[in-house]
Amino acid sequence: MRGPRGVIRVGVANQATGAPELVNFIAVEPVALGPGPRVGRMGFSELEMSRLDPGERGKRLWVSGDARGELISLPAGPHPKTQLGGALSLPASPGAEQLTVRIEVEPFTGNGVHVLLVARMTSTRPEEVEFSVHHHEDSAPVEELTLTATMGNYERLRLLWLKDGIVNARELYAGYQGSGFVERENYPLEEMLRTGDGDAITLCTTDEDDPAKVEVAGAPGWTYRPVKLTQYWRVAAGHIQPDLRVRVNGRRSYWASSLSIPGGLAFENFEVRQRYVPGQVFVFGLSSNAPGQMPPKIAPLPPGKNRDDQRGVRAGSGQGGLGANRIAGT
Repeated sequence: MRGPRGVIRVGVANQATGAPELVNFIAVEPVALGPGPRVGRMGFSELEMSRLDPGERGKRLWVSGDARGELISLPAGPHPKTQLGGALSLPASPGAEQLTVRIEVEPFTGNGVHVLLVARMTSTRPEEVEFSVHHHEDSAPVEELTLTATMGNYERLRLLWLKDGIVNARELYAGYQGSGFVERENYPLEEMLRTGDGDAITLCTTDEDDPAKVEVAGAPGWTYRPVKLTQYWRVAAGHIQPDLRVRVNGRRSYWASSLSIPGGLAFENFEVRQRYVPGQVFVFGLSSNAPGQMPPKIAPLPPGKNRDDQRGVRAGSGQGGLGANRIAGT
């Protein structure tokens, strides 16, 4: 799947052809422990210059030959275009298969953080990819290790589903006329939805009936091709920290361009943040089900109207046919 360096491509398999269709990118944004504003201690895997590949923007990501996810010292890694497989195993669930892939991340030079991810997919939950996050012994202390879905504008995600209602990007950022990112405060754990198992979950959807029917004139690469999907982050009950929160930002134009997004403002970055604990897990999902039809059941779903939220908006900088849906990623 197409895309820049420093991100994990996530998509779905086309029902007719079996080919992977890109839906979103997931970037790695660790925060080093220390004084000062958060943004000054952050690393951005898709924006920071590489030292392993001088002159290239975006940290090198590569799949380790050790797919067990064990924390061992590794060399700098193969060329980024080299393909290495993961490991198949049989989890406890009868008839299930699990694919585990260890993803190494080039050390961040700005904050000294050195981390890795272990991605897992299970045949009983084919719409999800589970990421456990870890640090290497040579890493600076880590305060948070955020994984962010960075390309919400591709599907034009505008509806953020929370416990008390639906936040609409166009209303949230009403009046913003800038060409960059627009930010606002985060939504804390108590505002997140919960599954019957106690997992915290946040959903993001487009407000269009069929986003694939909207052609982006002059930029075919921004024309959304897959079917309409519900994108979400889920944190299992056992991995929830008290400061878990949802963060989004928005844009009026597509990244690195002046091209207006059809229909107006939409969410770009969509993520959950919390205090780092080695081995904690974040689950990213792409579901062909509407929020009300997703398993496991989410209760209570918010009413089908926009949330009356008058808190202020601030401008800032940021980063920038499906049957039985199976997630595809690289």
